[in-house]
Amino acid sequence: MKAIVMTDDAAGTAGMKLVELAEPDVARLTSLSGASYGDVVVQVHASGFTWDELTWPSTWTDRLGRDRTPSIPGHEVAGVVTALSYGTTGLSVGQRVFGLTDWTRDGTLAEYVVVEARNLAPLPSDVDSRWARASQ
Repeated sequence: MKAIVMTDDAAGTAGMKLVELAEPDVARLTSLSGASYGDVVVQVHASGFTWDELTWPSTWTDRLGRDRTPSIPGHEVAGVVTALSYGTTGLSVGQRVFGLTDWTRDGTLAEYVVVEARNLAPLPSDVDSRWARASQ
């Protein structure tokens, strides 16, 4: 998948680079030994990014304060659920959703993002899909 990554917290937006990365490992996510319980893979149709988030410590570290570069910025998302991890409830594959990713995880400036299901909501059916495409 294509994603925009940052490797240098001092570079600002000039340090953004489009790269090819592996898509989320769906087989691992859906297994008992997979990633976090309740994660969802979303194919990104629209993403939000605020330049200021590059100055936030959570852009560069995980929940335990460990370095997580390279980092994918962006945290607002609208898209379609492509996979559910073990224990996920309330969402289904193929469902249109919107929400926010956790700040201490990779963000939404990518073709796919792994998001905690609790941070997503169904995208109302009266929101035309052209809205998401126009925002890309």
